[in-house]
Amino acid sequence: MFQKELFELETISKGVGNLPEYVQGGGGNTSVKLNDELMAVKASGFKLNQITSKEGYVVINYKNIKNYYENVDISSHTDFEKESVEFAKNNVVEMEGFKILRPSVEAGFHSIMKKYVVHTHPVYANMLCCSFKGKDIVEEIFRDMKYKCIWIPYINPGFCLTLKIKEGIEKCITDTGVFPEVIFMENHGLVVTTDDYMYALALHDEVNDLIKNYLEIKTLFPEIKLENIGEAHYRSNTRYILDSFSRGKIDNDYIDKVALYPDQLVYLNKNISINGAKNKLNVNTTTKEIIYDASYAEALTIEETLLGYLYVINNIEEAGLPLKTMSAKEIDFINNWESEAYRKSLVKDLTK
Repeated sequence: MFQKELFELETISKGVGNLPEYVQGGGGNTSVKLNDELMAVKASGFKLNQITSKEGYVVINYKNIKNYYENVDISSHTDFEKESVEFAKNNVVEMEGFKILRPSVEAGFHSIMKKYVVHTHPVYANMLCCSFKGKDIVEEIFRDMKYKCIWIPYINPGFCLTLKIKEGIEKCITDTGVFPEVIFMENHGLVVTTDDYMYALALHDEVNDLIKNYLEIKTLFPEIKLENIGEAHYRSNTRYILDSFSRGKIDNDYIDKVALYPDQLVYLNKNISINGAKNKLNVNTTTKEIIYDASYAEALTIEETLLGYLYVINNIEEAGLPLKTMSAKEIDFINNWESEAYRKSLVKDLTK
């Protein structure tokens, strides 16, 4: 049942999930509407490149979730973050032969979009999403495109983000008569949604390529190299990361203060130690070594996140754009958000 749609979900998931310039670690999510009621959406804790037609996703009743957001009374004294997560979990449809997994916390906004949804954290889109001039540049680049783009100012992921995206979509339809197929989320990432799965991948590539061309980025994204030096011990040989630290700019304080997006906080900040106590990622600026005391899956997740973080910051600075970071209040929400803690707890289970 639904083999065609599930093959398409696998295709779009691996189409972006195999590229660390698009997603890092367990970040990003994808979905496909199976019919007018059911949707397959990435399960929390899985990497996009792990999704197949048999695993890595959950089937939920998206019609119920869509109705929930269309009729929610935000004036009531309710913990909507908790309620919306529970509502999504309660609308998981059990499928014979499949494990009961937890749907992505962003299943809410997937439910209100077109048939295919590709949500990623591309370094190129995030160069604009993490800049105070990003919205203006997006309007300049995409003003005359046949598809419509919207910009969502930063808001906490989950319930609030879904409502803001819903509001942005409705405004775009009212103003232009067109459903927006490209959504930029400030200090977060990119969403592409279409009714054709191959067009979703092509449009996702086009958006990022246009940004690369605008910012005059001509080099390939740096290659990740991890060297096994013992059981659960790895050395980073990723040249771009080593060069960034050798310049002496990056330290613990810098990474804590310069928070760009939630995945940085989830996968990187609490796992790194620079010339300090032992952690999963240990940077010694004297010996110029970066050593992981972690499984390969954990090391790769952190390495991808660190590389993406440094690459975004460096290119924003090289382009002369003003950097926009998360506020202390926004950081505190992510650090204490149960759903993010759940994702982090699953890092150990991520495989190649």
